[in-house]
Amino acid sequence: MIRELGLLDEHLDRHHAEFGRPVRDDQRGVAYPSVFLLDAGGMVVRKRAHRNYRIRDTGAGLVEEMLGGTASAHGVEAAADDEVVRIRAYLDSPTYRWYQRLRVVVDVAVQDGYHIYGTPIPEGYVPLSAAIDPIDGLEVGEADWPRPHPFRESGLSEEFWVHEGTVRGSIPLMFTKDGTGDHRIRVTVRYQACSATACLPPAHVRFELPVHEVAAVDAPAKQ
Repeated sequence: MIRELGLLDEHLDRHHAEFGRPVRDDQRGVAYPSVFLLDAGGMVVRKRAHRNYRIRDTGAGLVEEMLGGTASAHGVEAAADDEVVRIRAYLDSPTYRWYQRLRVVVDVAVQDGYHIYGTPIPEGYVPLSAAIDPIDGLEVGEADWPRPHPFRESGLSEEFWVHEGTVRGSIPLMFTKDGTGDHRIRVTVRYQACSATACLPPAHVRFELPVHEVAAVDAPAKQ
């Protein structure tokens, strides 16, 4: 079960103290939404609160991030593949609002017998990464990938960190300007695939993911 609650003024000082930060005057009187994931017995197993009260998650993004798996609906998918790697990318929502937190989801499927490099990595090799082209008013966070596992190549002294099988990463992003219109999010994924006996040249793929701006939801006028 997922529940979303507001953070009250009386809790602000204690909550901010946990992060070693004072409460600003402009933060009082404003509800900070917080998300709690409850198990079948009603115990909190995960919780999250954004640092800015304006920030909201998409429904699909919240389900995927808190519960895992893939939501039943999300943005348009784009895919590309070479001889050993298949990559799929999509936005967790086809639409956005001002200060809504979106995620670009990147699925990388590696053929059995091959791996792709993670980080840290010795100089001269290309690790898995994803980057988003800049757009005015778009804030992009750090890509989040699963932790790779250590691997040693026969005959080489360096230690490598690699991914095998299917890897899912995500990149948080958010439009902080209202009325910027529709966009195409351009994503570049870089990687290098190797087996125990051979390495393929570094490769990259580019995707364009459309997203449509919808009007912000205004609070109803007081009677």
